[in-house]
Amino acid sequence: MNSNRLFGALEKVFVVSALFLFSGGLLTLVRQMTGAISDLNQTDPVSQAVFLLVYAITACLVMVWRKRFTSVVTRDTLLWLLIGIALLSVLWSAAPEVTLRRGIALIGTTLLGVYVAMRYGQREQLQLLAWALGIGALLSLLFTLAVPAYGIMEEPQAQGWRGVYTHKNALGRNMALGALIFMILALSERRYRWVSWAGFGLSIILLLLSNSITGLVIFLVLLPLLPLFRATRWPYTLAVPFLIAAVLLLGSLALWGVAHEGTVLGFFNRDVTLTGRTVVWPAVFDMIWERPWLGYGYQAFWLGWDGPSSYVLIVTDFDPLSAHSGYLDLWLNLGLLGVVVFAFGFLRAAIRAIYRVRSTKIDEGLWPSAYLTYMLLYNITESAILARNSISWVLYVIVVLSMPRDRAKPSKGLTTSVSPSFEDQGRVTR
Repeated sequence: MNSNRLFGALEKVFVVSALFLFSGGLLTLVRQMTGAISDLNQTDPVSQAVFLLVYAITACLVMVWRKRFTSVVTRDTLLWLLIGIALLSVLWSAAPEVTLRRGIALIGTTLLGVYVAMRYGQREQLQLLAWALGIGALLSLLFTLAVPAYGIMEEPQAQGWRGVYTHKNALGRNMALGALIFMILALSERRYRWVSWAGFGLSIILLLLSNSITGLVIFLVLLPLLPLFRATRWPYTLAVPFLIAAVLLLGSLALWGVAHEGTVLGFFNRDVTLTGRTVVWPAVFDMIWERPWLGYGYQAFWLGWDGPSSYVLIVTDFDPLSAHSGYLDLWLNLGLLGVVVFAFGFLRAAIRAIYRVRSTKIDEGLWPSAYLTYMLLYNITESAILARNSISWVLYVIVVLSMPRDRAKPSKGLTTSVSPSFEDQGRVTR
């Protein structure tokens, strides 16, 4: 093996390891098991050192492949405007030192997404993600079977497998994402297709064992949406009526679900408070109206009794780590300004994703639309927008920066060949 191939192989090992780490796998759980940390709010010097090492290696790799850096990062100015607001929020933050420290972590997290977007094409991105989440699935299965006392949660409000993750919802979230990726790869590839289907099957099994309703619902919603994304490739005379009918059908089902929320939640064995979320949200809105325009600063709100979140703790008798809504947390952090910038950036990315579907014939072209939908749904009850050390934010950055600004134009309403500007982005020279 020559030096270039060895370097390329080591790069992939690093990316898979970093994605697994950012998925929340193993590190934090091991630190909890050994008693090094007692809760997720506690500062852990070892974990901080590991993440700083990942940031440093990522920065070095970005320098190695710097020839494509400018062309990639300039594909979405709204993304950088949002990050810029987060960093500038140290000026009005309720806890400036926290915002500064966590802002550095946000830069490092975002930089990993930039590196993957500028280094690899979409198929390689999906394969690397499949490796990272597949390792998480396999380790979760083995770990839980070997050490069930740690691998299974038995708390009154949280019962289910968590595997090598800190919470059952983390396992469910990652397995829902893994099942989606493995399915897209299985539909797109011919070689080793059985491996992708095996990964899909294992992910579904662990998703069910996790008892994570959020992950399960998101996956069940995405399944019928994939054919809808495919339908955008049809001629307009067929696609428009089909999509209108599908939207009306899905909208009717959603309205029925809202009208019969007790029945729906009872089917999933959940109460109408969504495990306490609807109790916390009114108190969160009370605090949003206190500083509606710019918020409390990036990640400067949820500091327990030492921060503005003390009001939520008093009026709800809960001790949440977040608002359990990415949109509410974004509003708390960066105010309405941050919400508007993110909304416009997300909308533009969604439009580009639809053009991406229409410009390809292969099913992996569905990935940007599928992930943006996943991100949209996930942030209703969980928080992943601008989340530091989070695979969800890394993937958002990858998806947004991997789509070229120019829109491919399908001929006669059908599909065209794959856009070279997208698929060739991983084949660059140093």
